[in-house]
Amino acid sequence: MKNHLHSKSLIMGNNNYIEAGVKICENVIIGDNNKIYDGTVIYPNTKIGNNNVILNNNILGEFAVEANIAFTEKTHNGLEIGDNNFFHVDNIIYSGYYAKTIIGNNNKFLSQVTIHHDNIIHNNVVLYPKAITAGLCVLLDNSTMGMNSCLQQKSVLGSFSMIGMGSIASHNIFPFYIYFNQMYKRFNNKKIPHELQIEKYADIFMNLITELKSNNCDKTIVKKYNLPENINNYIYEFIDNIKIAKI
Repeated sequence: MKNHLHSKSLIMGNNNYIEAGVKICENVIIGDNNKIYDGTVIYPNTKIGNNNVILNNNILGEFAVEANIAFTEKTHNGLEIGDNNFFHVDNIIYSGYYAKTIIGNNNKFLSQVTIHHDNIIHNNVVLYPKAITAGLCVLLDNSTMGMNSCLQQKSVLGSFSMIGMGSIASHNIFPFYIYFNQMYKRFNNKKIPHELQIEKYADIFMNLITELKSNNCDKTIVKKYNLPENINNYIYEFIDNIKIAKI
């Protein structure tokens, strides 16, 4: 590690490789065994876990702006990154505005991805090049966003679901499906565990999506369908994470 651009307040773990062109601001914590390459900027109040690979020109923890509030000063409420994540080149991840932006473990961000303020990215999520999430979104485990796809603010992307290439999701996306051209196209079978036997419930899911939409995501609706517990758990998690937007 050879870099005069590191802040004196940096807390650093062991066995990190950090190239000379990395800029690290104040109040940054970096764990163990990370690789961080030239051109990356790590803004204040960012915490990075272990075993992450961060390639060239990533912007981590950029100051957040809320569109409906007049800009007064730079807001760095923080970015927290877990373990074993891969950041390809030229991604930009914003700090939280109201709380923190949080990225979990084992995620992949594949170049020119934009993640706006107060997002919560769970685990094993893949964002393909130029995917964009607006503010206050939640991406649940094993979800995917295709190249040039967008997710509207305050929306939840359900477990094992995918927004297809070039598609815009202006609402929450139910678990298990590929959402493409404003339609639930088919199950995301490449990601869904075989033991869930998801195809058996296709008709039920379509009815459930319609009912949840008209009843503001009431969890009691789910119970009447008598789905297996392991499937219900994904649906309940999806509903629990919905804030304002509807399906």
